[in-house]
Amino acid sequence: ATRRYFGAEAAPQAVPRYSRLSAEDFERLALSGRPFVLEDGGAEQPFVGWTCERFRREYPQALVQLQYAGDDSVRPITESWEEHLHRLPNADPGGPQYAPWYWGVKAADDAEEAPSIFAAGSENPLPRVQAAMRLPPVLRGGNKAEVLGSPEFWFSAPGAGATMHMDSHCESTLATQLSGTRRWRLGWGPRVPNGTLFAEGTYADGAVHGKGYAPPLEATVSEGESLFVPAGFLHETTNIGDSCAVSLTFQITDPIPAGYFRQSLRHLRRSADFRECWGLLGAVAALGGRAKPSLEAVRGRGGRIARAARAFYDVDGDGVSESELAEGWEAWREAEREAAAKGVKWSRPRIFECEAGRTEL
Repeated sequence: ATRRYFGAEAAPQAVPRYSRLSAEDFERLALSGRPFVLEDGGAEQPFVGWTCERFRREYPQALVQLQYAGDDSVRPITESWEEHLHRLPNADPGGPQYAPWYWGVKAADDAEEAPSIFAAGSENPLPRVQAAMRLPPVLRGGNKAEVLGSPEFWFSAPGAGATMHMDSHCESTLATQLSGTRRWRLGWGPRVPNGTLFAEGTYADGAVHGKGYAPPLEATVSEGESLFVPAGFLHETTNIGDSCAVSLTFQITDPIPAGYFRQSLRHLRRSADFRECWGLLGAVAALGGRAKPSLEAVRGRGGRIARAARAFYDVDGDGVSESELAEGWEAWREAEREAAAKGVKWSRPRIFECEAGRTEL
């Protein structure tokens, strides 16, 4: 059922690609929690076209940090750091082989983080970055603070990228390719066996490698294109070009990918790497309260939680019915009961459950 929902019965499956989406169509797609490429997603971003060399010239005070290699080395962006390849430990043959570099400019205002973001005594680069950024027109204005508060730039040599992992935050991500081309491999969280909770770290950097997990979705994202990655999705990136590639990522709080949350409800609720978002699951199911909401409230209330609740309950896309509300609420209550049941054991799987020779997702 999950493979059918994501259109990935024959894996790996390319995610859908769209252009010239209206704000309403973007919201509908994002609420479903299915990843997709927005081919003109970077049209409003002035950073599109910037190369690694351009960033060196424009932000010479920036410091970049090595990621995923077990080495948190920090280097001035003006150095030739991309010429020195750092192999990823336990690299998956189908994924990146070398570590990327990261400029976490979003945290430049944090006194503890700043020393790894820009050179001491130089100008804080965050205000300039924020002044240049543009809120994509497909997003609701309420996302502006989150978008401007979460910019990250990723720099990857050929063959380098982020190893497979799940982010712990509850916000979905828009990743815009500024230069070069990256291949993404993505997937929803695997099935959690009955009587089990997956311990924290199950989906840590590269932790799924060698355990039977085959990412069911793929996307190729080139300059000026953006990828929507739902919260709670596993993902990795690889620079498949022949030069340094640069991307900009930021988070959005609205829409909530409620269709995915409903589809994988039992498994997300029993995965500790998603713990930060368990409260959000409950808020969507209960319409911000603690009890089963009324059909009238689900249908008529406004706001991002209400929009997510409608996507959570409306499984056939024609509006929430009384039976859908009852079934959805019981699904949430059952997921809660399973997670809290006596004798449930925490574990980190040695291999994910498989069926018919493939990972059961």
